Amino acid sequence: MLTAALPLLFWGCNKETQFKFDVNSDAYIIRKNIDGEVKSATTFYVYANQSISSATVTPPAGQGEPFHLSRSEESSFTFQKEPSAAEFKSETAAPGLYVFDIESSEGVKVQQVDELEIFNLQVPVITSTTFEPANMALTVKWDSVANADGYVVKLLTKEERAVFTSYSVSPKTTELSINSANGHWSTQIYSGDKIKLNVQAFIFDSDATLVDNIYNIGEIAVAEKEITWGQ
Repeated sequence: MLTAALPLLFWGCNKETQFKFDVNSDAYIIRKNIDGEVKSATTFYVYANQSISSATVTPPAGQGEPFHLSRSEESSFTFQKEPSAAEFKSETAAPGLYVFDIESSEGVKVQQVDELEIFNLQVPVITSTTFEPANMALTVKWDSVANADGYVVKLLTKEERAVFTSYSVSPKTTELSINSANGHWSTQIYSGDKIKLNVQAFIFDSDATLVDNIYNIGEIAVAEKEITWGQ
């Protein structure tokens, strides 16, 4: 998702002992159109400026038992729980306060609370894709989503591994060319490869500021389309 790139933005220094253990915790809704029906699930992230040893989330009363987050494949500074396909439901999770208990690899413990808000963000509609052989770029167009704070465009393998992730674009943007000027490539692809195109609309939490909004996602609504690279 959008948040996969966030660990790169949090702290660039690995000399952990020089810094206080700073953490940002986030719980938010993901929406997708699955078999013609919009379904949603909740995802959880913890970002830190030091290596994390454990992160546990306690849901609001009556909404389940505490559960553990898993270490990100990209960095020990990030723990997460992303929903499986089976966890997407027709009913949106109830809003409420989620308690995050985080411990660093050096034994420092932090507790944070994040409020899950419901925005009912509309899932984008991809209107066209045009491949440009001359510069090996794909231009994607989509319909604007009301109240979105911006968009991110991604290419993924069938195993959901990132191939390309665009920089976030403004809510007024409804077109993007997939190339190195507009994002970064995680792996190489070839003509004829079958991949998944994602257009993700996002909205920040209502209390997010310009300083911390990237760590305070409210919802992400994802349009998905299977494509063949080069066509």
